[in-house]
Amino acid sequence: MTVFKPGYPPGQQMSTLQLLWFALTQKFDGLEYAFVTSETFGPAAYSEMGPMKVFQFSDPDLIHEVLVEKAAQFQKGNILRRAFVPFLGQGLLTSEGEFWKRQRKLAQPAFHPRRVDSYGDVMVAYTDRMLDSWNTGQTLWLDREMMKLTLGIVCKTLFDADVSEEADRIGDLVNEVLEFANETIADPFPLPEWVPTPRRQKLKAAMTELDAIIQRIIDARRQSDADRGDLLSMLLSARDDNDQGMSDKQLRDEVMTLFLAGHETTAMTMAWAWYLLTTHPAIYDRLQAEVDTVLAGRAPTVADLAQLPFAERVIKEALRLYPAAPGANRQPLEDTTIGGYPVKKGVELSLSIWAMHRSERYFPKPDQFDPERFSPEREKEIPKGAYLPFGGGPRVCIGNAFALMEARLLLVRMVQRARLELIPGQTIKPIQLLTVRPVNGIQMKVSLRGTSPVVGQTVQGAIPELA
Repeated sequence: MTVFKPGYPPGQQMSTLQLLWFALTQKFDGLEYAFVTSETFGPAAYSEMGPMKVFQFSDPDLIHEVLVEKAAQFQKGNILRRAFVPFLGQGLLTSEGEFWKRQRKLAQPAFHPRRVDSYGDVMVAYTDRMLDSWNTGQTLWLDREMMKLTLGIVCKTLFDADVSEEADRIGDLVNEVLEFANETIADPFPLPEWVPTPRRQKLKAAMTELDAIIQRIIDARRQSDADRGDLLSMLLSARDDNDQGMSDKQLRDEVMTLFLAGHETTAMTMAWAWYLLTTHPAIYDRLQAEVDTVLAGRAPTVADLAQLPFAERVIKEALRLYPAAPGANRQPLEDTTIGGYPVKKGVELSLSIWAMHRSERYFPKPDQFDPERFSPEREKEIPKGAYLPFGGGPRVCIGNAFALMEARLLLVRMVQRARLELIPGQTIKPIQLLTVRPVNGIQMKVSLRGTSPVVGQTVQGAIPELA
């Protein structure tokens, strides 16, 4: 290991010319880079690559110091802002300071546990709608199906809007936006924002379409003048200390953030959970046995989840291997220290949840899919702060409880009504966009099991209204 700067952790140096050559000849893989850096240099690393000075931390204590103990001393890093502000604006993911605190406070009631629980029947009903469209013997792209499903759920539960007819087009637009963000993150020499590159022109066109969809949802609610108790109603009725409501721009930014991030996280958790289950048949069979025994053919409700502990362990382990938030990026507002290392104002901090979750320092046999590591006895053995699938500190994902409940309900209902089989010969490789996605998608073959879609009463073709 190389310590090229006294008082700093080990890392690597790369000249500007070397970095330029790398950028021109190699495709940057952020997940692989983070893991190799952690394994090579340890849980604290410092690298200077051309003009960039970057700390990487993949240790629970160091990450806790940044995200919790000294959270007020940091802001989101330049790399993240450059990648996401062009389309998310000043939403919850990208805003800072007092403005972020105000927006978070306004949005928080929509994610109160009792309200999240009230979304359960909608989640199951939308899952049934998807399963009703499947046929035995059909081959489908599971990641795309999960994106359409969770997009419909988040629009219905948070905005009381139905976008099912536009789901495919919205998925294409979201892909365009996230690919731009990923390329921006990986580009060490970004062109000025005013340069009209082909990628930026495509982003502009995609954002014009997405903005039109978002604006239609907002306009329809404003015209109805109805308070439906969902997130959109709360944002529309919110007032600050001067009795001023949100501007159209603020409202658009918050809705866009939750529109994109609110369905991507659960969709990818589901895609990876199914990939892991179909490559571990004994675990799949055990989950199916639990679901069939506990539910005896009836559709799951939120109240049933406590009786389905193995389903919860499957989701938790899928989130360990493929975390919803594989990393966080911070920048100090002033000179400070982390773990005793000097961290100068403006330097980039990369907090790699991905590398931490896959390190043998914290998880025995880290590459093994083992849901039992989250049994009550073994979960106590996980070091504090080593498992952070949704980030941590005051900026932990606002929708983590929503996503965990949704993932369990969707998984259980799908296990009841279908048996999935991974199509052989695929290359399944993760790539970091907003979340961790399979770069080439995941194809599955469907065998329906024929369970009747009943949620206490018939819901096929009708989505329950929110209370």
